[in-house]
Amino acid sequence: MNTEKYIELIQKVYPEAASLRCHLHENPELSGKEHETLSFIESYLKELEISYSTYSNGGICACVGKGERAIGIRADVDALPVLEKTGLPFASKNDGVMHACGHDIHTAVLMGLAKVFKSIENELDCVLKLFFQPNEEVAGGAEIMVKEGCMENPKVDYTLAIHVDPTADLGTVILTPGKMNAAIIDLTVRLKGRSCHGAHPEQGADAIVAASHVICALQTVDSRMTAPTTPVVVTIGAIQGGTGNNIVAGEVTMRGTVRVLDMETARFVKEKITNIITSVASAWDVEAEVELTDNYPALINDYEATMLVADTARSVLGEHNVIMNDVPSMGGDDFAYFANASKGCYFNVGTAKEGEAIEALHSCTFAPDERCILTAMTVLGASVLNIMEKKL
Repeated sequence: MNTEKYIELIQKVYPEAASLRCHLHENPELSGKEHETLSFIESYLKELEISYSTYSNGGICACVGKGERAIGIRADVDALPVLEKTGLPFASKNDGVMHACGHDIHTAVLMGLAKVFKSIENELDCVLKLFFQPNEEVAGGAEIMVKEGCMENPKVDYTLAIHVDPTADLGTVILTPGKMNAAIIDLTVRLKGRSCHGAHPEQGADAIVAASHVICALQTVDSRMTAPTTPVVVTIGAIQGGTGNNIVAGEVTMRGTVRVLDMETARFVKEKITNIITSVASAWDVEAEVELTDNYPALINDYEATMLVADTARSVLGEHNVIMNDVPSMGGDDFAYFANASKGCYFNVGTAKEGEAIEALHSCTFAPDERCILTAMTVLGASVLNIMEKKL
């Protein structure tokens, strides 16, 4: 199919996709509770006579076309615990729940592409798998879908996905070859000392003092134990301890997050963090329990796939609307599971309205320009067609 014909199809379906987005935005659901959202998607797929499979977390894999190989596109469907203050006519009806991260846009894009590709199904020489994934914000729903076989039968060679970007201009796309998002490691520390009266600290072992030294020492992982060119973030975000103003605390619990851009660094950093915490605590006669739990892996874009998407975007959007980025984010995204199981390309789509203030992701006033749906559908769909044509 030539590019002009494809763009015509996208433009015809775009208004419907924008309408679907309004419904999704009006009816957001939190991670793990996306029951009505997934039911709405299933009903739409049935109307289009598109076959689909479901997974134990409610995730959906819709299939269009046939063949021995497959290409995937993923959208996350969950919302956030945010009270919406956008004033939109289709603002959230669910108090305290909002699509403040643009997942309503992502889902509408995929639903629109389902209709477009169903209309040209006879022209496809492989299977297009459309992954509607729950639980991105909390539990990593991608991991469950991948483990339960969504990437197999037929095997998915390439997987694409987008994320809206309120810092970039409407009509642009931003691509990052290689390392794009950090691996996430959850950190829990329990320090056990000996409580005593605050007037006689020598009779106890102060867990709060030990905790303060641990927190400061942990910052040396980045500043002194890894190269300045190897980004590492160690953040303690919560600390609980103590029972009174005149009592030396016998126990302290700290929770935090560790971010790195590759799994080799993750292994090194986890060892250093454990050694620092136990050694510093020991110096204060305090016992330490350290839990480091791997959360999302690093998201590393496949170079070949990213360059293909970039070339496609230039052809359909124009050179000036394609931005190549070489600065990864220390935020995480569970698209990493799809990227680990295939050649992945995750890229950003600009949503910023000219002349208006930028509203950050997860903000109660986040209201992306819905025309970014057209940009995303155009680039994603054209990239799928290019991968099929090149038989990569």
